Amino acid sequence: MSIPEQVIRKIASAKTSLRQQLGVAIHSLATQIEKPAVRPPSTAMAKVETATPSAQEVARQIGDDWKVAAYYELAEAAMEPAWHELLFPLLKDCDFSAVLDLAAGHGRNSEYLRKYAQKIYIADINIENIEFCRRRFADDPRFEFVLCDGLTLPSIADASLTLLYCFDSMVHFDSDTVRAYLREFRRILRPGGRGLCHHSNYTAKPTGSLHDNPHWRNFMSQELFTHYCHKEGLRVIRSQLLDWGGSRFSNWGNDPLVVQNLDCVTVFERPE
Repeated sequence: MSIPEQVIRKIASAKTSLRQQLGVAIHSLATQIEKPAVRPPSTAMAKVETATPSAQEVARQIGDDWKVAAYYELAEAAMEPAWHELLFPLLKDCDFSAVLDLAAGHGRNSEYLRKYAQKIYIADINIENIEFCRRRFADDPRFEFVLCDGLTLPSIADASLTLLYCFDSMVHFDSDTVRAYLREFRRILRPGGRGLCHHSNYTAKPTGSLHDNPHWRNFMSQELFTHYCHKEGLRVIRSQLLDWGGSRFSNWGNDPLVVQNLDCVTVFERPE
């Protein structure tokens, strides 16, 4: 039996209407569905990098610890036995023509160095210490004063020094700071010139704050310092471990804690 043409047209019209209504419904539903948010590129790594201070910022933070006059007054009293029993025996064969006292504080080491030196540079990261030393040595024309950034010594000319000296300061330096200065020492030492550095031999805590370590020692070792010297073109002549705390020249009266082999004194030279 054939379907009347009128019925066929109605069925076709109903199909068309249904398709249109279905299309409108689908479009309406699609516009109501929340699209997933487009996330910007992850900034987690950038935040980590930003939160990690630069080597210069670390040097500045450590330098800020050493603006306290009371400490220098205590340390001054212990300087004489340290010089005669520990330091001068290691320095007596050095050339004192042009000397750098790095991280000099209030100049207690320079007071002994100037007995032999023809020219002395005092370098410190703290302007307060530089000004104190200017007053202390105002009547001595052999002195020149250098405010440094904690990593470099650009105002000191290449191959201009015969002796580099740093006692009771580098023990607190970050390892990056130590290596940066060794690189500078290679530059500013004359061939055959020597350096003496008193540095940390504390390796128990490679991370964290040095303020949690005995006597505020930073992470460093006798072997790592020797390695850095080699990498920067310096040759180690002598290196000896040193207990700190409780001895006549290593305790300032405010911390009786004695730690064996906590420190190291290393003498090095720029090869001819």
